[in-house]
Amino acid sequence: MSAPGGVPRSRSEPRPPARGRAAAATYLRAHLYGAALGRTLLDRCISAVDPADRDRIRPLRAQFDMEIATARHLLARISPLGTPGRRLVRVTTAVTFAALPAGPLLREPLTRLGLLESLRTLVVAKRSMWELLAGSWVADGVHSGAVRVPDDDDNDDDTVHPDDTRGLLLGLADQARRQEDLLEELRRHYGLEVFG
Repeated sequence: MSAPGGVPRSRSEPRPPARGRAAAATYLRAHLYGAALGRTLLDRCISAVDPADRDRIRPLRAQFDMEIATARHLLARISPLGTPGRRLVRVTTAVTFAALPAGPLLREPLTRLGLLESLRTLVVAKRSMWELLAGSWVADGVHSGAVRVPDDDDNDDDTVHPDDTRGLLLGLADQARRQEDLLEELRRHYGLEVFG
């Protein structure tokens, strides 16, 4: 086929769909960007909820950090390209949240509800990711090794995950389900405050 003027059009073959390691690496990278957003959203939610609820969701910080560390570790094992740069993820997160209200406005009921709904949506996606990976070759073909995650006190008693990838992924899926249940409870509570 020719373009106007008789110049032949270039015919580029469509790229084959990503499969296997390439697909898993792409999938994990996308979720790592989502995890960075989720971590920032979590901090905003902690600031926005009432003090009693703040104590309930603050422990999710360590869980989110451990999940991010695990995803980065899996990605490094799957792909020679490694994980996305932390600076790039940080910049992406900063740009995404540049327009988000800050300070006292976060306690405005509708804004608070929107934050909780957004965070819950990301947690649902995260749970789905862990479940899919646990049912895939990743659980059999990639040994996670010992993933050490610093705790909040920055002492030497880090969390260590054993070299059981499937068990680790299923445990993370269960943890995400509990996070989802907690956020749904809070979402309903603050939603009824807005619309009740």
